[in-house]
This record gives sequence, structure tokens and C-alpha cells, in this order.
Amino acid sequence: MDLGTIIGFVGGFGLILVSMVMAGSLGLFWDLLSIIIVFGGAFFSVMVRFPLDVFFGGVKAAMKIIQQPTTKETDIIDIAVECADTARKGSILALEKVNIEHEFFAKAIRLLVDGFEPEIINGMIDLEINNLKARHKNFHKIVDDMAEGTPAFGMIGTVIGLIVIMANLSDPNAIGPGLAVALITTLYGALVSNMLFVPISAKMKYRTKEEVTIMEIVREGVNSIAKGENPRAIRQKLESFIAPANRSPDEG
Repeated sequence: MDLGTIIGFVGGFGLILVSMVMAGSLGLFWDLLSIIIVFGGAFFSVMVRFPLDVFFGGVKAAMKIIQQPTTKETDIIDIAVECADTARKGSILALEKVNIEHEFFAKAIRLLVDGFEPEIINGMIDLEINNLKARHKNFHKIVDDMAEGTPAFGMIGTVIGLIVIMANLSDPNAIGPGLAVALITTLYGALVSNMLFVPISAKMKYRTKEEVTIMEIVREGVNSIAKGENPRAIRQKLESFIAPANRSPDEG
């Protein structure tokens, strides 16, 4: 689990709930109609904008942000150095016996073992990177649209509440519910947008950058292995992709 994401969500929403309790009670801020307007309106509005498979793919991708990535850049660098050492001691064909759990790296190494030129492998990797960016861009757009849509539907709920109030000025019993919808939907829209969808979108974009960086490390690693470069030199080269604090001790 990604503790940063969990702590951020729990802490943020927790502070809001504590503020509500201190202001009176949670019951004052609960309105089912407002929830339906904000969530339901934004959800179906965004669904209209994308094919269903893309829309639900974006929802699935958004839910994955609470998961800690299973592969780190340093893991890929270690694999590249191991493969380079194996190739120098034996040959490129010896890489066939190396157990590589990372699927993308394993695919690139298989292409190298099968005799594909580095230029062809680079082209395939670049194509994979471009396609990944295109897919993820759609997923990001879905969450960005939800972040944009929830405040808008909050305002729609506010207008609905005001209409109810204006149409029933002579009935004091109708003013209360109308005013609740008018105010709470605005609160829900702003809260959900800024505490849920905006952070999710930012984390998804960060994860995309991580995936692209890993694929770029794979590309550079395969090129270096094909050239027969020294494993130590390969490590130094690949660690330029990551922050100095995460590099091996001899890199400072």
C-alpha cells in the first residue's frame, strides 16, 4: 500500500470531519440529494465523453494509486547490471538463462537474444512508451474531468436549492431543505474535487512518469548490454536517471 496516499486522504478528510463536528454535528453536513447531484452528475457527465472501456479503465487506474509500485528504478538498474555481467562473461545468448521477472525488460532482452539490432529494439521500446503515454493521457483526462465536473454540479445543486426556496417562500417548511441543498452541494463539489480527484490526478501523472522512466532505463540498459559496456559503467550511466540519494554508495 502507498502510505503517502493513504495518510494524505485519511488526514485530509479527517480534518474536515473534525471541523464539521466542532462546528455542530456531522448531521448538519449530510444531504443525500446533494451527494446524488455532485457524484452522479459528474460521473455520468464524464462517462458521456469517453468510450465505456476507456472510462472504466480510467476508474481502475485511479483506484490503483493506493498500491505501492512493485518495481523501482533501482531494481531495473540491478537487472541491467546483472545482464551486462552475464553477457560479458559468456555472450548475448547467455542472457536467455537469466531469470528476469520484470515483463517489459524480459521482452527487450528476448529481442536482443533473438538477434534484433539495437535500433529495432529502440524503435519498439519508443513505440511502447508513446502508446503508454497516450493511454495514460486518457486516464488522466477522465480524473481531471471529474475534478472539474464536481464543483460544476455543486453549483447546479445550489441553483436547484435556490429555485426550491424561491418557489416556496410562503412555506417555511420548504425553505430549510432547499437551503441545505443550495449550500451543501457547493461544499461537496469543492471538497470532493480538491480532496479527492485533484490529488488522484496528480498521483496518476507521477506514476506515469515513473513507468516511463523505467522503460527509458530498460532502453538504455539494453543498448549498453548490446555494446558490451562494462557493468560498472552501465550502473553509473543508468543511475543518472534517478535521484542521487537513491544511487549506490559509490555514486555519492
